[in-house]
This record gives sequence, C-alpha cells and structure tokens, in this order.
Amino acid sequence: MVLRSKHRRGIMIMEVYKNPNSKKVRGSHVLEVSCAYCKCFIANYQKVGESNLVKMYNNRIIDGSIDFSQYHGAIFCPNCEERIATRYVTKMDKKEAYRLVPSAYNKKKV
Repeated sequence: MVLRSKHRRGIMIMEVYKNPNSKKVRGSHVLEVSCAYCKCFIANYQKVGESNLVKMYNNRIIDGSIDFSQYHGAIFCPNCEERIATRYVTKMDKKEAYRLVPSAYNKKKV
C-alpha cells in the first residue's frame, strides 16, 4: 500500500507496512500517530480508553510507515529522523511496547 500525503515541499510518497503481530481489540478506537516535527505519518494504533497516549503496544499497531515485523530498538521518523518512541517490555504483563516521547508525536482520531 502506498500513502500519498501533502508535505511542505510537495507531495511525499511513502510505503505503508501492515503489522503481522496486529490483533483486533474489542472496544477500541483508531488513532493516527504522526511526527510532531514534520507531520509525517508514523502509525495507526488501536487505543482502548480515553486516557493519554503514553505507550503503544506492539500487537495494537495496525500499520505504519515503519516495518514492525523487524526488530527496532526505537521508532524514528522516516522523514526527519527524530526519535518518536523507545522499545521496552512492560513490568506487569511482560508485553512489548513503545514508550512515546511526549513532545515528539501528534495523534488524531480516525
């Protein structure tokens, strides 16, 4: 799938990768996460609840501009190379997640 988005310098063409680990989550809504610096698309994420977006679980990421089938220690913007999130394993349920840098992303309900 190819995503076309408007950018300051014209139209930017970016490939969108499906996440093979993605599972449907009941009672969730979809958020579009983008880079705060250059407004580049990062991922579509299934969020449960109305609280703030602090971390993204790997199995709730639907698709993104980054190939989530490969191991990444952190998520960097494909356009401006700014760090968006760092990978870690949660203490309570031992799941893989990305801890987001608070000022590095924007979210929009889809």
